[in-house]
Amino acid sequence: MRLDTKQREAIRRSQQSVTWWLTHFGKLKHPSAGILPFRPFSYQRNAIKDFRQHRLNIFRKCRQAGISKISGAFATWFAMMHSHKTILIVSRRNEDAMGFLRDNVVFLYEHLPPWMKEVWKPKKQNEHEIIFPNGSRIQSLTSHPEVLRSNASSLNIIDEAAFIQGMDGMWAAGWPTLQHGGNVIVISTTNGIGNWYWSTWTDADAGVNGFNPIMINWWDMDWAIEYNDPLSNQFKRIAPRDGIKKCSEKQDISRFGSYWSPWLQEQFNALQDQGDGWKFEQEVLASFIGSGHTVLTKETLANIQTNIKDPAQKIGGAQTYVHPVSGIVEEMNFEFDDPDEGLWVWQNPVVATPMKKRGNEIIDGGSNAHSYVMGVDIATGKGRDYSAIEVFDVDTMEQVAEMMVRCLPRDLVKYIDRIGRWYNAALAVVERNNGGDTLIDSLRYDVMYPRIWRKQEVNDKPRSNSSGQRSLKVGHYGYATSMASKPTLNKYMIDYLSENGEGYKVYSARLLKQFQTYVRKRDRTGRDTNKTEAEDGAGNFDDLVIACALAFVGTSDAHIPDAANLIPTGSGQSLSFAGPMISSSEVKKDSASKYIDQGGVGLMMPMSMSADESPELSRQRHLEEFAMQIGGIPMGQGGPIVTPPNSYYRKNNG
Repeated sequence: MRLDTKQREAIRRSQQSVTWWLTHFGKLKHPSAGILPFRPFSYQRNAIKDFRQHRLNIFRKCRQAGISKISGAFATWFAMMHSHKTILIVSRRNEDAMGFLRDNVVFLYEHLPPWMKEVWKPKKQNEHEIIFPNGSRIQSLTSHPEVLRSNASSLNIIDEAAFIQGMDGMWAAGWPTLQHGGNVIVISTTNGIGNWYWSTWTDADAGVNGFNPIMINWWDMDWAIEYNDPLSNQFKRIAPRDGIKKCSEKQDISRFGSYWSPWLQEQFNALQDQGDGWKFEQEVLASFIGSGHTVLTKETLANIQTNIKDPAQKIGGAQTYVHPVSGIVEEMNFEFDDPDEGLWVWQNPVVATPMKKRGNEIIDGGSNAHSYVMGVDIATGKGRDYSAIEVFDVDTMEQVAEMMVRCLPRDLVKYIDRIGRWYNAALAVVERNNGGDTLIDSLRYDVMYPRIWRKQEVNDKPRSNSSGQRSLKVGHYGYATSMASKPTLNKYMIDYLSENGEGYKVYSARLLKQFQTYVRKRDRTGRDTNKTEAEDGAGNFDDLVIACALAFVGTSDAHIPDAANLIPTGSGQSLSFAGPMISSSEVKKDSASKYIDQGGVGLMMPMSMSADESPELSRQRHLEEFAMQIGGIPMGQGGPIVTPPNSYYRKNNG
């Protein structure tokens, strides 16, 4: 076929711009308005730019956004304007595969101008494939485990990925092929939490995988379709943003989210009438809904989402570690292949600054050191779970550091000791079970970590010789996590992470992801099992959640550091290896507050300090901490204020 000058120019411009080609020659079919010109909306034009700039793209969208339309149009343009390309479309069912090709590829081709159809007249066409004369083809197939691996393609479109059974396995099998090239567009509405699509989206949103996340909210749909209804002969206008307004009432925010419009109300009412009200959040608001109920309310999760931000630094490479007892300088590895592993830091520790004077004039009043608490969840050794560390500033009530790591217990002890001492000897609330008791012993005796949490409470019965005076009794070091203690941990999280933003601030996308899959489990009949854990599914963990809850357990004790016991005691006191002590003496509390305000001995090398910077000073500090660890049991009127466990007396008195 001979082309005239105008037609050749049209092809040249079409090859340069997808949007220009669609705007001038494209048609699409609307279920009510019929055949319409294909004029891409602003968010669709932005999607086309993403397709051309990023190799891996993933959508999170509401329904009626036209993402399948624009993806199918891009695939058609790519095949027609480029020779010998293979485009693969994967759908969950055979009818879905045929429907995608028919509605989003073949329809567009068949409504092109006759001369353009003649130039690209297919050499082969059936329900699953179309092959153009330039050697490019578009295949639309049903999902199966080997479909990506056995069909090496230039462009892969995975439609409704959240609904494909075995998507994890299909992606794992196909990834080696995709690594050698081939772009990917993942399209889906949400379908619960814990599946491959949810995990891939949340990782993309957090910036820890190679996907470019593209969010399409209903209020982003800036289109308006106007037509005369053939049945009623009335003028109709469909426009999601017409009459849009920001929600201000709590009930409206809970039901509709940030915005409301008459179109949104229609969607809500229609799904309620159909008995599918739950689909409104999933398909229109694009919310992830789990098979269980999340422990944290959706309002709390939404509030956390508003605070999520990238860490100020992701600690990497080898960092200096001076062993507290031996003084040996070692290197600690902070470089990990797994993108979920690593130490993230939002705020460096705040240390005390001294008062400055000029003569009798105070020119700088100085500042107090902040107190920190650190929750530590220990990997059970089963499966692929992580050990986790969460650090919070109890003065500002915000997350300052977080670590996820798979490592041996002896290395975890060093990570805890290194991070904890850096944060002004943070009070460490360590999980006691799953091997935690051994790890705690190592923290106490091998590295002599100065502040390990232990439960304290007042004895119910007064002493017989103390005129009603009650003593404190202390429990084992650490916190035992179990089915019995989980409700208490959950209560700490619920209380400390509020819906209205008055609680502790969480910044970590990793932690939010785990909050979203930390659910109250239900059985097959839908009844609550009284279990709370991560939603079933590959890549779902609750290690950071438990570490966070453990940190909150210790917040009330973090302001009164055990380092106060470093203050010299009377020479006549007997020595004990009972560990850091808890005192109810007001004098001790005052001394403790002053001590932490000055920074205390827990201040140690920042992460940036080199190995040869003052190791002798470090040793001296640890000698002082050792003195704290073996300090005497403080005495009150009538006897010791602290009552050590009976096992302690048996150990030290035969």
